[in-house]
Amino acid sequence: MSSPSPTPTSLVAASDIADLAGVSRAAVSNWRRRHADFPEQVAGTKSKPLYALPEVQAWLTKKHYAVERVSTEAKVWAAMNTLRGPYSPEQSAIVVLALAAERVMGDDAPASLELSRLTSPQDDDQHRIEQVREVVASVDQSELASVADFALERTARAEGRKGAWSDIIGSRTSHLLASVAANHPGGVVYDPACGIASALIELADTSQFDDYIGHDINDRALAIAEVRAALHRVPLQLAEADILRTDPDPGLRADVVIAEPPFAMRMDVDSRLTDPRFFSFGAPPPSNADTAWLQHAIAHLGDTGRAFIITPHGPLFRGGVEEQIRAEMLRQGCVETIVGLPGGMAAHTSIPLALWVLRRPTNEHSDVLFVDASAIDDAEKHVAQWLSDKSALAEVPHVRVPVSDIVDDEAQLTPQRWLATDERSADKVQTAFAAATTAMRDATQALTDASGRITFRQDAPSRTLTVKDLIREGVIERVRRRSPRNPEGAIKNAMVGARAITTRTLPGPPPAELLGDGMDLTKASDILVLAQANIRALVDDDGGHLLAPVVEQVRVLKPDVVDPHYLAAMLSGSWNRRFLVGTTIQRAKLTDLEVPLAPMDDQKRLVAALAQVEGLRNAAETITEASETLSSSLLDAVRFNIALDASLRE
Repeated sequence: MSSPSPTPTSLVAASDIADLAGVSRAAVSNWRRRHADFPEQVAGTKSKPLYALPEVQAWLTKKHYAVERVSTEAKVWAAMNTLRGPYSPEQSAIVVLALAAERVMGDDAPASLELSRLTSPQDDDQHRIEQVREVVASVDQSELASVADFALERTARAEGRKGAWSDIIGSRTSHLLASVAANHPGGVVYDPACGIASALIELADTSQFDDYIGHDINDRALAIAEVRAALHRVPLQLAEADILRTDPDPGLRADVVIAEPPFAMRMDVDSRLTDPRFFSFGAPPPSNADTAWLQHAIAHLGDTGRAFIITPHGPLFRGGVEEQIRAEMLRQGCVETIVGLPGGMAAHTSIPLALWVLRRPTNEHSDVLFVDASAIDDAEKHVAQWLSDKSALAEVPHVRVPVSDIVDDEAQLTPQRWLATDERSADKVQTAFAAATTAMRDATQALTDASGRITFRQDAPSRTLTVKDLIREGVIERVRRRSPRNPEGAIKNAMVGARAITTRTLPGPPPAELLGDGMDLTKASDILVLAQANIRALVDDDGGHLLAPVVEQVRVLKPDVVDPHYLAAMLSGSWNRRFLVGTTIQRAKLTDLEVPLAPMDDQKRLVAALAQVEGLRNAAETITEASETLSSSLLDAVRFNIALDASLRE
């Protein structure tokens, strides 16, 4: 069945409707199924329907939902949705960029981004384009840069890959490069694989350099970078260049070089054997150009400059020619620091990455700083401080290793390799061993004591009611609330989501200064319910928490009828799992869940018994953790020749 023809209006998807109403996407899905008057689909596909924005706004208002103000970015995205079908998401984003370029650059806009080259002359297409043009024309010029970036970034992220323009705006890696480069302001900054200039423009927005230079092989990416630079008012010097084939500017010397070059590119050119860039350390292998980028960066550094290059781990440890190149770079003092980064930092791959900090040859046999940030989820926010403030290194595993030791060990530069042999102090191992022994003994005793006390006797039979029944009887209420749209930073971290419910660990309340209108907080004794997968519920004893849309909120109105902790326990009962439906993520309707309602005395006895069971669980977890520490301490004792005796630390 074909999709309905698009109407001449802005279009929104289900996720956009959820943002407008401040509800979850599941709620929108329910509206579509249960409300006959929900707006009709006007475009898109069966799996990804699109709706007319004015109709959606009118429907939400009629249903008494407070509609969020439609942001400028949301208006542009809604207009872009009208291009779906004839144009891919990437093409739609480029159209927005081209329209922005028309306004700011006029005839100076890149020829490859002229609308006549991007769009079809068909009447229907031109009608759609004009609609997008009207929306872009309504954007204040001061907002054009952020709107264009939004279109590019959201499209790239929605596509789940880098897309045609080679990198993603606001990516973790571009933020990392911009932040470390900002430690060295002034002079020339150069990116030999700049793509759409994500890192360069972010750096220019926060730091002051005299010149910003970018090269790339992708002419479309450079055209996008040129427009973005004009929108951000950054004087970029851009040039198309195949860095692996030839050096476009041998005389260029930069104070800072940054790059996230493409990984594992082939280098099947004879010139690599005669290229002056590779004379000092050796010609890269034809099968992999990772080390070519490193050498290119060093070749373009000034005497006191620094290069920050992101690569996969391969060039850190591969043998053969790459080992020889690493060894020579080490001997000449070019490798200053290696930072091991966590997996998932790059938008297009989950493999772990590494940051190389390089300098010009010094011929000094110094040492190399290894930093292992592989277990730090937000490493990109901290690397710059680690590199500029030695005291900050205390928060991350690190070690300095003499160059001679590294060269003798096949020039291996993987941080974990060197940190694994970092000497463990006898004091730390003995203290950990003694503490684990004490914890094991105490938890074992607690386990024995608690297991003998657990009893429960039911005085009267229970009566099974549904949540819907309890709401109708006024015993409880389902709290309707609004969650913040697109939460970020501290607010996002403070929100209670699925993980907090499943682990039964609530985060601290959000900072008061970050709370805005429409952010409803929980009250003491509210029940927080995760009605998906294995249904879980817990009581928020203190209140003051901000809930994610996936978490349901229930409030007891008659505590003499049902105890909040009893209700939370019963909602998690195994009998309620039969209400779960769905193919990917199974969900249950909260009002369908059943609660066996017992007399209050029985409820209190059950809650007390469950508290004892929770104590058993905690003791068992303590025993598990202590046993792991004991095992590790015993192994360390042999490896580092440490005598262990728990009594020494008691």
